[in-house]
Amino acid sequence: MPPAVADGYGPYKVLSSLADEVDAFWSERPDLADGSFDQPRSVKGYFLFEEHAQAWIEVFERSIQRYRPLLTPPPMDVVEFLTTCQPDKVRERAWLVLYYGVVLSSQLALDLPSDQKMSARLRANLWLAFNDTRLLAEPSDPNIQALTFLACHVEPFSTPSLCWMLLSNVCRMLRALAVNHRALETQTMERRLMLFWHLNALEKSMCLTFPWPGTFHRTMFSAIPLPTLKEILPCQPSLSSADRPSLWGAHYMHLSFSLSRIMTDVWCALDENDARAQQTAKHALDAWHREATQILEAAALAEKPLLDAAGAQSVQVGLTWMQFQYYGTAIALKRGQSREAAQCHDMSLKMLRMLKELVCTTAYEPYIGVDWQMLYLPWAPFLVLFGNIIASGEEKIDRKKKEQALEVMEELPVYLRAMSVRHRSATKLESMASGTVQRARSILFPTGKCATAITLEEFMLTGAAESVRNQQTQGMPTPSVSNNVATPGSSHAPVSPRKAGTHAIECQTGHGFAEPSTDPDSSNLPGVGPWLWGDMDMPHDPWPEDSEDLLFADPLFDWFAWEGATSSQT
Repeated sequence: MPPAVADGYGPYKVLSSLADEVDAFWSERPDLADGSFDQPRSVKGYFLFEEHAQAWIEVFERSIQRYRPLLTPPPMDVVEFLTTCQPDKVRERAWLVLYYGVVLSSQLALDLPSDQKMSARLRANLWLAFNDTRLLAEPSDPNIQALTFLACHVEPFSTPSLCWMLLSNVCRMLRALAVNHRALETQTMERRLMLFWHLNALEKSMCLTFPWPGTFHRTMFSAIPLPTLKEILPCQPSLSSADRPSLWGAHYMHLSFSLSRIMTDVWCALDENDARAQQTAKHALDAWHREATQILEAAALAEKPLLDAAGAQSVQVGLTWMQFQYYGTAIALKRGQSREAAQCHDMSLKMLRMLKELVCTTAYEPYIGVDWQMLYLPWAPFLVLFGNIIASGEEKIDRKKKEQALEVMEELPVYLRAMSVRHRSATKLESMASGTVQRARSILFPTGKCATAITLEEFMLTGAAESVRNQQTQGMPTPSVSNNVATPGSSHAPVSPRKAGTHAIECQTGHGFAEPSTDPDSSNLPGVGPWLWGDMDMPHDPWPEDSEDLLFADPLFDWFAWEGATSSQT
């Protein structure tokens, strides 16, 4: 699982910061904590929003449809208690967590009436509902739905470490409940079958995005068959106001489930460093892509004329997102392999060029990724292009292609800026992406002046844009990372660093850079695996050969460590 070290990296530090937020809310905001005169509260302490109750319950019910098959309708008594502002009477806290989570995630997207005080009170209600150990310890269908929704759509639960913790716990809950045990009722079995494959698609995408191991083992697939199109048809989001089943949507969901099986094989092949298994997974992925393209394009041609404008647009977004996932999986599989370098580069260009088509224009877009997929999946192609730009030698990639890569890299900061309207964490990621683009530009177009050295911790953790603004000279410094340590749960050992110094060295072309730090306080940024920053060799020119930046020796950027180190800066 994500590292838990003395310095507090990983989900524990993030979870602790959330608890501190709630404590500060009640202790430092008496205008909200004492019941306040302008907002009534229930006996148990929930803020009541009587003037918004009817509108919010409509949002809640539409979201149930939007997020099928993950979400199922609540019991009628729950709907009644929420409509009449009686949260104290809702017996299962999971429904309250889901309700307040849906409203919070929908405020910006739906232009719901909102201000800072209302958002704070909604978060307080969410925390009050979440303050029940049974949510995390008791396997149940409502608990699984609530925790999965938090992990995928509600900040700050959708950050890398917390979504990994919550999704892993959810998958264990489903295994404890059993998916297709013969003693289950037919309706329950069918619902859990759909839920298993939906969670497997999320989990395997998470494994390849961050990456950390999942909970569902591939041996489970032999006992849990893929649902048929007939079984999927009534369980998927609708594409039009008529709320009729969509055959295109059924094909889309079936192919997504099929892709999750291949993602499992990709993860295992990479984790075990099995070249033969990687080749087998590559062939399976390419065959899936050909089949998916043919089926979805044919189904789209047949169904688009029957849809309204919004439904037709959703089909197009779904086609783009399916291609986006294919390229992301292929890049995870190919990067680090020299014979696949050119193809990996081309796929990275195509993937980043799709970003402008994936900025959501509606909160109810049914065929697009969850929050953490939208924010973190584009980083793999972005870093591949960055690595190719800083790689030395014309035999690696020629100058014209490097300039093309730089132009395409600029798509990511623009995309993250657009996403920041709905996702607060996108602002920090935008700063990080902008700084990386500036670094790549400074390599392609050097200024000839030396800059003050900074470390990768400053460059990647605090946002390079701010570091650049603080520089006194025009050049952009070259980042370096600390002496990383392998983390638990990984089969990959760290690469031994070259001799490191503690002083900055000025390179001959005018760029300043810092050698890897030997400070023990900066040695706990773990790096594992050979396949995130893969396919990057050490640029011997302009950097001195004896001062290798460990960024290239240990090629995985650890999102969990990054999140833990930057959680206090949000």
